[in-house]
Amino acid sequence: MTRRQAVIELALRAEKWTVKLFQALGYSVTHSPIVEGFQIDLVVRKDDLSHPVEVKLRPATLFGMHELAREALRLRTITTNSKLTSPILVLFGMVSRQARSWSQNEYGFRLWDIDVLREKAQPFPNLLRELNEIVAGSPALPILTAATKGEAERLIEQLEDHLRQNTLSPSDYEKLCQEVFVYLFDPDLYGFQRQSQTTDGANRYDFICRIKPGNSFWDAVRNDFRTRAILFECKNYEQGIGPDQVYSTERYLFTGGLRTVCFLISRMPPTDGALRAAQGAMREAGKLILLLSNSDLIAMIKLKGEPGGPENYLDERIWKFVISLPR
Repeated sequence: MTRRQAVIELALRAEKWTVKLFQALGYSVTHSPIVEGFQIDLVVRKDDLSHPVEVKLRPATLFGMHELAREALRLRTITTNSKLTSPILVLFGMVSRQARSWSQNEYGFRLWDIDVLREKAQPFPNLLRELNEIVAGSPALPILTAATKGEAERLIEQLEDHLRQNTLSPSDYEKLCQEVFVYLFDPDLYGFQRQSQTTDGANRYDFICRIKPGNSFWDAVRNDFRTRAILFECKNYEQGIGPDQVYSTERYLFTGGLRTVCFLISRMPPTDGALRAAQGAMREAGKLILLLSNSDLIAMIKLKGEPGGPENYLDERIWKFVISLPR
């Protein structure tokens, strides 16, 4: 039996086990129904409420953020267009505490990972034993090393200290922001240059980097916005930035030079006026100025252990920004 065949067989066993668990918990189960044109793994019913259920197992015990987001969006679409409610995503694997909190708050579904499954199967010894056999057959994904965790803790501590009391110089804040993005996205973002300026000397920006082909998220950013680079501006202000900081940043971007994306980072969250200015730059000139704060950087660092976690965080921020654009 090939490895692929073994994984498929294990996934089928996981789905059958899930049916038995829901039945043991008092649910009636419909297998592989089609709801609003979508085929889903299960619909379970109890107390006059019906819930769509997707069951996922792949050759890793740590589920990535992209995978969670994709399945959650699909379940949310199904419940929006049907009489089903409270979707359940059953994961034969693990997610971090940060990933669980972010995904459930973002998408409004119930996530049953291996810890929840073990708790629910505890009253049923046969089910618990079979669950452990299924999980044992799924190879583990590499985890963050102690050195990487130490770097994450250092960056988070510096960002949190800076939030509590602004003691960094503008140059030190630029350096800290660059360290965060190198930690999060190297090697997909590379060639970082600080205090870069245009040949005429008219414009100087804090730092800039290139996009390496091959990562699906960064490839999409490069193609969607026709850019070859990401420009970064860091505003070390006591209060949230306003529209003037967005207007001054916008002049660094132009489509003819394949430089249309800027991450504008500030210590505190931006004002509503800054958001409206960024929307205007997108609506009128196709320039993406994504407004980020220290809190956003901290959130992405915490998601670093999830495959695709920081990219998915940015993807959601860009998506919300685009769909909220006024005419």
